[in-house]
Amino acid sequence: MDKEIQQRAKFNRIRYSNCWEDPVLLLEGLELNESSKCLSIASSLDNSLSLLTKNPALVLAVDLSIAQIACCELKKQAVKNLDYAAFLEFLGFTKSDNRIEIYQSIREKLSTQSQYYLDNNLKIIKEGIIHKGKFEKYFQIFAKKILPLIHNQKNLTELFLPKSISAQKIFYQKTFNNWKFKLLFKLFFSKFILGRLGRDKEFFKYVNTKQISKSIKKRADSALSELSVWDNPFLNYILLNNFDFSLPYYAIKENFDIIKTNIDSLKIELGLINKVAKSSNYKFDCYNLSDIFEYMDLELFIKVSRELIETSNKNARFCYWNMLVDRQISKVLSDSVEYKEELSKKLYLKDRAFFYKAFIVEEVR
Repeated sequence: MDKEIQQRAKFNRIRYSNCWEDPVLLLEGLELNESSKCLSIASSLDNSLSLLTKNPALVLAVDLSIAQIACCELKKQAVKNLDYAAFLEFLGFTKSDNRIEIYQSIREKLSTQSQYYLDNNLKIIKEGIIHKGKFEKYFQIFAKKILPLIHNQKNLTELFLPKSISAQKIFYQKTFNNWKFKLLFKLFFSKFILGRLGRDKEFFKYVNTKQISKSIKKRADSALSELSVWDNPFLNYILLNNFDFSLPYYAIKENFDIIKTNIDSLKIELGLINKVAKSSNYKFDCYNLSDIFEYMDLELFIKVSRELIETSNKNARFCYWNMLVDRQISKVLSDSVEYKEELSKKLYLKDRAFFYKAFIVEEVR
């Protein structure tokens, strides 16, 4: 990655203002305790914050993007310095007319680098930062421009009414998953559109299949018919552009209270995760690696994996996702890492974020 993705894709804007991996899988897969030292891909910080609910000794959140670091520092200081109602208001979960004033009250607690970025992008604060990532804007187009061509408000409301899984499955298959939904989903989640409006075309460099939309549609079918919809925060945002029915894990009141207590255990650093890990002088017990291996060729994937293993304690856990590219440390470094197959597959079946084709849990031998 030090000679790959950051040279090919632009990182001068917030790509993700929410994390799009399910933290419940991380919390079960990593098995944190009060002595755990965790290395975590920062992204928008949501999942790194969620790790704090297990009272770990340290969560070191790392990202190579200055824009993402600014987003993360803002969220950290919002948790640390605001009460729950103000926190929801400031980030964009609830309405507000004074986000700039709130920002000014915590601005000095940010790094100079993050102050500079946010001072020059006050619009993202004023409009609620959780809505301002490139990926979030992609879903806003889907919900506001595409979905109304497929379903009326009655059908959308019905989808989110609490119901049994069997009733939900029948409604989805007979009503929601009509020919328009299938067609427009295929077009909107194609490699071309997703690469330009949602992610970055360079993120697909190592993707071999041309059937990206077909693959994502299959997973969406499962999420919309076999998992609860109304309390799924990922589906809430994709289809409604809000979290009114279900808040992200870190923003739930009882979780927020624990996170606030443990917030000083969270450190945020700019850099490449393997290099930050090596320079930190820590030995880690837990690794949240998001889906970073998607963006590496095989040689670089092996190199980064080796360097991360060098920073680990015995029995340390690695958790990460495969979306479109197959990457598994235990297949290339089997002497060092064991694949927890049963646990991985069990957790994957509960994944509320339907983009991914596999969730991997591995343990250092």
